[in-house]
Amino acid sequence: MRLQPGILALAMLAGLAIGAQAQEAPPPEALDPEMPAVEPLQPRDALPSRTIPAADAAQGQAPVLTLDQDLLYLDSAWGKRAQARLEAEGQVIAAENERLTQLLSAEEARLTSQRAVLPAAEFRRLAENFDLRATEVRRERAQAVQALNAWAEADRTAFFRAALPVMGQVMQDRGAVAVLDRRTVFVSLDAIDVTDDLVTAVNRRLGDGEGAVPLPQADKPQAEASGQAGDPMPDQVE
Repeated sequence: MRLQPGILALAMLAGLAIGAQAQEAPPPEALDPEMPAVEPLQPRDALPSRTIPAADAAQGQAPVLTLDQDLLYLDSAWGKRAQARLEAEGQVIAAENERLTQLLSAEEARLTSQRAVLPAAEFRRLAENFDLRATEVRRERAQAVQALNAWAEADRTAFFRAALPVMGQVMQDRGAVAVLDRRTVFVSLDAIDVTDDLVTAVNRRLGDGEGAVPLPQADKPQAEASGQAGDPMPDQVE
């Protein structure tokens, strides 16, 4: 019996990409298209700034203000805390992925070496059990990545919800009736951009937002992954 499913599962498990190590990831075509990756916090739009300098007389009051939502979040103490936590948790997931890949690779090699001495039916049963375990491990690792990505998105949402009253106060201080995302404005005076002012204000009012959105359950080492479904292999790797 061929062990192709197990080998494929190992390859896809090893292909999990973590945001903190994105610069070392293989090209997209080498990854399983269905495998999620931890997404680093970064600007969602790389459009260049389209502001023009304003004379001093234009500073201060304005009916419409602009801001860069991505910079507001990423430059804030809240966003920096979230980015650091995302990178740290991503490294934990990456380390566990590597450990499990090595564990399953060792088990697969051991099983392959026993093929010549085991009865065909016994070898088939052990091989099928191994494939089931490898598939289950891959599913659990994908869930860990998805949970971390979901946490990052929820944390960002919580930040903007908490920042709304701060934005409202800045609008009132500037005599404005609206704040627009700078990316949606074709051209504007830089005097009406309040991103830096808002970063200062939300840092003062909100701090780093620690605990606002609880992290998903910590990634637990799966030392038992080599025997979760079916009989354990002889001389099982610990």
